[in-house]
Amino acid sequence: MSAKQPDALWVVDEFIRVSAGLSAKQPLHDRLGVILQAARRISGAEAGRIYALDRTKSHLYLEVSQNERVPKNREHLPLLNLGTEARDGAENPVIFCARSGRAVNLRDVYRYTGFDCGDLYTYDRAAGYRTQSFLAVPLRNHLEVTIGILVLVNARGEAGDLQSFPEQQERVVRAFAQQAAITLNSVQLIEENERLIEILNQANRSLEEENRRLKRRIEHDYQHTLVGDGVAMRRVFDLVDKVIDSSVTVLLRGETGTGKELVAAAIHRGSPRAQKPFVVQNCAALPEGLLESELFGYRKGAFTGADQDRKGLIESADGGTLFLDEIGDMPLGLQAKLLRVLQDHEVRPLGASQGRRVDVRIIAATHCDLEAKIADKSFREDLYYRLCVFPIDLPPLRERRDDIPALVQHFAINASTRFDKPIGGIAPATMDALMTYDYPGNVRELRNLIERAVLLCEREGPIMPEHLSDAVAPVSSGIHSASGPVSDQLGVGLKAAVQAFEADLIARQLEAFAGNQSRAADSLKVPRRTLAEKVRKYGLLDSGEGSPSVPPLEDEREYTMAKNRQSGE
Repeated sequence: MSAKQPDALWVVDEFIRVSAGLSAKQPLHDRLGVILQAARRISGAEAGRIYALDRTKSHLYLEVSQNERVPKNREHLPLLNLGTEARDGAENPVIFCARSGRAVNLRDVYRYTGFDCGDLYTYDRAAGYRTQSFLAVPLRNHLEVTIGILVLVNARGEAGDLQSFPEQQERVVRAFAQQAAITLNSVQLIEENERLIEILNQANRSLEEENRRLKRRIEHDYQHTLVGDGVAMRRVFDLVDKVIDSSVTVLLRGETGTGKELVAAAIHRGSPRAQKPFVVQNCAALPEGLLESELFGYRKGAFTGADQDRKGLIESADGGTLFLDEIGDMPLGLQAKLLRVLQDHEVRPLGASQGRRVDVRIIAATHCDLEAKIADKSFREDLYYRLCVFPIDLPPLRERRDDIPALVQHFAINASTRFDKPIGGIAPATMDALMTYDYPGNVRELRNLIERAVLLCEREGPIMPEHLSDAVAPVSSGIHSASGPVSDQLGVGLKAAVQAFEADLIARQLEAFAGNQSRAADSLKVPRRTLAEKVRKYGLLDSGEGSPSVPPLEDEREYTMAKNRQSGE
């Protein structure tokens, strides 16, 4: 390599040859190495380096180093910190070049230059080398920001003697530095874009997972609502939340009608298995032979009538959840086969010689005392421990009376919508009766009571105690009027008894509508004036104990005006 003044055509040819030889498929290190090699040939430099600015824009790291006189294992060039304070007012020449964007051309680094060349001295001692002439040129990107430094060391003349880098060569080296800057900038932009795309993809994956989780939670909380906010149900909800994302076996215990299947469905739909099947089988609904073929399936010819293969419910639930209701009533023979499924995750259909692996989450439910069944040998103890990994006890309705008003409203709204029959709410006396009943059938019984009451009550009228069953609101031994029980007045004649019944009926309607006479008149299908006369006649406006409250006149007027507007429409 010679430091003679380069011929212009030779420089252009070298520049074109290097540009044509660069390939986007080459690693950045190799491409920058080609450019540095060409710059050294043009300038006659003995060695060269290219530093690149890191992503934090706080350090320069060595990307390429070329020096045939120094073995690679003896090279030691430190990371350059752009934030380092200048020592004694003197700055590292490479750092100065990066900060100022100006070239640094030194004839001899061991003479006073005004720069801190300590890193070069350290390198020379470690490598057994002697640095003399030094040229640093900034690599500037399209925004005129320094993104790296090209360094050439020890220019040699035609005779091989060391000399400085002439100014004309410095301008030529700047052209190669610009070529290196374009290469480095394009690679950095691509890497930054790839990094941003990966960050965006990660964010999208996180959002998708969060959306799936929220969707499962919404389905769990609303589409399959478990109504209740009392202490007992909050304990149940806490346990459901803890087990919902796992695949462990759950045992639901509670009286008939406490909502065990609803809880099982909520667990499934809130779990990662929500998109897979939720299969339900009542173990008490079928005799042993039918239940076995229903659960395990069978192969063609396994028994008389098996004319084709049939997949069992366990296999059908693969990837999803199998809910076994009334597990305490499962026959002992089937209990052993179910235990094998839980232990080995394998199901063998009737008539098959080999089993098939399945991934099924089992949720079992029972109203029985399984411990007592184990004691009398009607339930397997080993199966019990396999099922009772995560038990959840559902309280009977009589132990969660604080949830009854919410349940009543929920069932009333659902029934009203399903039957397309608007109702006027729940009368206070009705709610009192519902609150004191013990519900041997639990939530299921309450739902049936409300559905029946919605069917019996007047359209747009309230649910009254008489719309409930006799078990909840027994018929009174006497009809009460403003003057007392009708049975006490029957001796005075039919007219008095009829008046007493009429007074009692009006009083009940006024109570149901909080004393609003216009609404009560609509419910009784009599004119407002007629009702007002009967109210005065029977003394129902008296302020005595038990008298219905009468709303302000403004409320009456507002209701009447609304009715008139509705009639006009």
